[in-house]
Amino acid sequence: MKFIKIFLIFLLLNSTIVLANPRISLEEKIGQMLIVGFRGLSVNNRSPIIRDIKRYNLGGVILFDYDIVLKSHRRNIKSTRQVKSLVNKLQSVAKTPLFVAIDQEGGKIRRLKKKHGFPNTLSAQVLGTKNNLNLTYKNAKIIASNLKKLGINFNFAPVVDLNINNSPVIGGLKRSFSSYPEVVTNHASTFIKAHSAYGIINAIKHFPGHGSSTTDSHYGITDVTNTWQSVELEPYKN
Repeated sequence: MKFIKIFLIFLLLNSTIVLANPRISLEEKIGQMLIVGFRGLSVNNRSPIIRDIKRYNLGGVILFDYDIVLKSHRRNIKSTRQVKSLVNKLQSVAKTPLFVAIDQEGGKIRRLKKKHGFPNTLSAQVLGTKNNLNLTYKNAKIIASNLKKLGINFNFAPVVDLNINNSPVIGGLKRSFSSYPEVVTNHASTFIKAHSAYGIINAIKHFPGHGSSTTDSHYGITDVTNTWQSVELEPYKN
């Protein structure tokens, strides 16, 4: 919690410095608020993402292994060497260091897969069921250390949704640590602690709670009006 507070203060101060800088245009200030996806296993000076990083001073990029629109596995990830080279090239043209983000939760939800040369890690459900914080830390350490080697500095994980309604996109994919908020809080905090040791930022998700949903928000609007419970906010409070 102390690290999170310090990091938030740093972000606020850094944002204030950027916004107050008269040399940075309004367009560039808006660009700093954006983390965008792009296509390409490699990039060069003619690539749209390189053009946009230079022109709009983008805040960051997010990497995917699968292109949903094109139904292709050739999006941004092929191998450890390729990803590291890609990240280095992106950072080399950025006026302000980029957030390089990815979804690497463990279990089924991981962009860096074994076929790409990355180790498998356990799902949140398995870790929550075992309820061994040392195991959770070791698991998260594997994730964080590999992200660090690649230059990826932002992990959109862990999931802090409660497995209340066996949501098809949360419980159904074993992405929740537990239906009990204290278990979720303990394991999520441990996951974050392991990432902090490697300088990796985390984003906890999905506020205000996706665990009680009955549909998948990737395929349409998910309304939790009749299923959401206030207890789903507990991991965020803690």
